[in-house]
Amino acid sequence: MQLPLIQRQQHPARWRRHSPMIRRRSSPAAAGEIIQFGRFQLLLRRRQLLADGEPIELGTRAFDLLLVLLEADGSLVPKDELLRRVWPGVFVAEENLKVQISALRKALGEDRDFIRTDVGRGYRFAAATRSTAIRSSRHPATRHREHSRPRWFSQQTCRRSLQG
Repeated sequence: MQLPLIQRQQHPARWRRHSPMIRRRSSPAAAGEIIQFGRFQLLLRRRQLLADGEPIELGTRAFDLLLVLLEADGSLVPKDELLRRVWPGVFVAEENLKVQISALRKALGEDRDFIRTDVGRGYRFAAATRSTAIRSSRHPATRHREHSRPRWFSQQTCRRSLQG
């Protein structure tokens, strides 16, 4: 008995990314943006936080939480918005938010006051930030759209081959 060959299926996100029909959008992470505050650097592409050049271990949710707070640029971010953006489509208790804020403050160490609490309302990032984009030395390859023959051309070719 011979077993059928199993073909590896390509993940849909992978083929969409390489599809010539979809334009590449430049995002801060794609450009290699670095956000600096105090003695810290946040490397968006790598999803890494550095303190004085040394990597700081930070969980995924805490990292996402830090990004949302940084995007707000010092403005208050209500608790419900933080929950919605860090845990999209998932119902979580407010205690989870407190645990992640605590983990983030612990990672910031002596600079834990960069994250301010507005009791009962939400959180804000209080440190001055600076953003720099690092350009890659490589230029992205230009993608050309593959042109196929027009439908009418194929039909005429088929008719001619059937007639002659």
